[in-house]
Order: sequence, then structure tokens, then C-alpha cells
Amino acid sequence: MIGEERRAPGGGPMSVSQIEHELARLRMNDDGTVGLRSSVLNLIVVTDEDAAPNVTRSVSELAERYPSRAIVLISDPDEPEGDVDVRLSAFCSLRGGASAQVCAEQVTIHAQGPPARHLESLAGPLLISDLPAVLWYPGAFSPSSPEFAGMVALADRLILDSAASGDCERSLREIAYLLDDPATPAVGDLQWVALSAWRSLASEMFSAPERVSELERLREVEVQHAPDGECRALLFAGWLASSLGWEPLGAEGTERGRELRFSASSGDVTVSMSPVSPDARFRRVFLRSDSYDFEVARSRELTEARTSVSRGGETIVERTVHLGPSDLGALLGEELRYRGRDDVYEAAVRSAVEALSA
Repeated sequence: MIGEERRAPGGGPMSVSQIEHELARLRMNDDGTVGLRSSVLNLIVVTDEDAAPNVTRSVSELAERYPSRAIVLISDPDEPEGDVDVRLSAFCSLRGGASAQVCAEQVTIHAQGPPARHLESLAGPLLISDLPAVLWYPGAFSPSSPEFAGMVALADRLILDSAASGDCERSLREIAYLLDDPATPAVGDLQWVALSAWRSLASEMFSAPERVSELERLREVEVQHAPDGECRALLFAGWLASSLGWEPLGAEGTERGRELRFSASSGDVTVSMSPVSPDARFRRVFLRSDSYDFEVARSRELTEARTSVSRGGETIVERTVHLGPSDLGALLGEELRYRGRDDVYEAAVRSAVEALSA
């Protein structure tokens, strides 16, 4: 693929018709032909000034795989003076040997003061009506705010980051609240996506016929994570509990972190979470049953994970797998693949919140 990024000069406020006209101009080639608009979805992003460069870069990098009309809203509602600045860009490319160019579009709106409190009025008129709308909050979110409710009303899918606020327990409770509201669209969580490989690796260790019954005999689970990796640890615990039918008994802080207790059909299970990893949000998972020890551990280089199954101190099975990219763009790209509700994720959130509340 050969591509180029095109930007409109200047900025300032623009009407919807002016924006559409300028986007069409950006798709125009040197020979006067107009590149096709290649959009599979509307991607609406709500962010702030500090996070905007990284967020915008991630959106631009996804233009090839998930061409969209991206509407990036940089919100600063605390400014006393109201102001709206609009900047436009397009990424145009030749694909598959075709002679016609196809283009993905990005509208970046910096809203200050009162306009930032009504972002839905800025984003709504710019949506392509026959395409699904995905709303992404890469930072903190507040379900109780009118601005959040107005934006969610535009969306067919909502992507959040439960770790963004720094208060994981509160974020998971707020997400559980959203999940119980029938007006909320399907919800995705970048922390859950980051656990995909770990969940698969943990499941595979029990896939052998002689070990599948050990799931019912689990007694202890230990998760080692970074201080900012607690959401992943709680979601992992919630996933185990909801998948295996564990009932929450309680939660408490410990010298090493946090401990959740569950009741299973064959006895009680303890899940210990320790923020001892200095460089990986999710470092190690250790599961112990009556007869086996199961472990998934990230390598020092962070790009690989080793799984092992032991019995009586002797390793029976061991393998190393590549984990793949886990940067912001990669996680967002994975989330954009989905359209409907993720029942497994929703059950994991509810189980984690129930355990914290027991």
C-alpha cells in the first residue's frame, strides 16, 4: 500500500457544510479525480489536551486496517471562554493494485468552555448515517455526567479503559452500573482485551483430558501485577469466578496487596493479587489445585510468556509463546473488531464487583 496524509490549512470554527466540503477537497487528487471515501465505521474519541497526541497517533495508525470517519474531540470544559477549533486531515492510499485512491478522514475538534459541555452537538452532525458509531474514552469517564450520557446516546459501541482513572475498583463499579442500564450500548474495555492471551493460555493448560477436572479442584490463585495493573488482576479473578461458578465470600487488603475469597462446589478458593511487578501490568498467574500447579509467567523481555504444568514438583508440560503487541493502537484495533455485547466480559465485571462488595 502506498499512502499519504493530507491536512487542511488553518483551523478555527467551521460549519458542517464547510467541513464536508473541505474533506472532499482533501480527497481530491492532482489530476482532479476524487478519492473514494473508505469508511467502515464512525470512530468518536473524547480526550483531553495532554493525551491528545498519543490518542491521535493511535487513531491515524489504524486508518489502513479500520478506515473510518474519526472525530477526535479534545475537551477542555474548565476554560472560562468558549472556543471551538476544527482541523481536518485525510489518509489516502492505493490498495490492491487499483488505480483509484481511497481515503480515511479525521476531524479534530478542540472545544473549550461551554461548547465542551455539549460535545454531542459537535459530533452528531458529522456522523456518516449508514455506518456504526464507536465511542472511545481513552481516559477517565464519568457515567453520571450529562456530557457522557449525551455522547453515549450517539454510539452503537462504547470502548473504555477501566484503568485510566487510577481507581480501578470505582471504575469497575461504574462499568457494572452501565451494564445494568438497558440504554447503554455494547461495552468494551482495553484492559480486558489485554488479557486475551492470558485467558487463552490459562485455559489451554487444562485442556488435556486428565487435567480438565482440576478446574473444579482449584484452591489457590495468585496474580502478580504492576501497581497500575490491578484492573487486569480483578478482571482475571472475575473471569475465573464467573466461568467456574464461584460465589463471592469477601475481599480484604493484605500486606502484599488484595485477597478475594470465593466458595466453589468443592471448597473455598483464595485469589491473591500482589502489585510486585515493576515493569509489566500483568506478570504472573499461578493456580494450584489438589494435585497440580499451573503457571503462566511473562518473560523478562515482556514479549513472551511461558506456561508450565507441574505435579509433585515435577514439570509435566512447558512451552513458550509470543504475546504479540500490546500498545494502545493494538488494543484499540482488537476492540474495533467486535460489534455486539461481550457476555464473558460482562460476567467477569459483575463477578469482580460482587467479590469486592461481599
